[in-house]
Amino acid sequence: MASYRNVLRDGLAAVGIAAKDKAGALEAAAGLLAAGAGLDKGRLLVAVAAREKLSSTGIGEGVAIPHALMEGVAATTMAVARLAEPVDFDAEDGGPVDLVFMIAGPRSDTGGHLKLLSKLARTLHDPEFRKAAREAPDGPALARLIYDRD
Repeated sequence: MASYRNVLRDGLAAVGIAAKDKAGALEAAAGLLAAGAGLDKGRLLVAVAAREKLSSTGIGEGVAIPHALMEGVAATTMAVARLAEPVDFDAEDGGPVDLVFMIAGPRSDTGGHLKLLSKLARTLHDPEFRKAAREAPDGPALARLIYDRD
């Protein structure tokens, strides 16, 4: 199973990200992921938006895991954005989202992508983890919380 340390590279976790709505949250997370992983932000946004049209990736409890499999992505990579203010995300529970975990992976690694999604969902199901993630003072501290769940 993918190690969080392998998919969440340095600099890909940030707190206090400004977004007015779901589109803004996706754009901010895509910008973070694209810059840190050398991806094209526009292509990433198109791929994530296509996935969102199938159903919202807002899984409840203030968390969303937008994700996409794309051509030209060498390895699965994740960015984590804690929003300054929660936004409506059409989440399963109807609640707003403030923790966005965006994942991009190569089309050839569907199995690895699904395993990471499953692992992440289990991590995010823990209310103590979510509380700690919301209290992390900065991106590196947020990343360390995630790494500690490997």
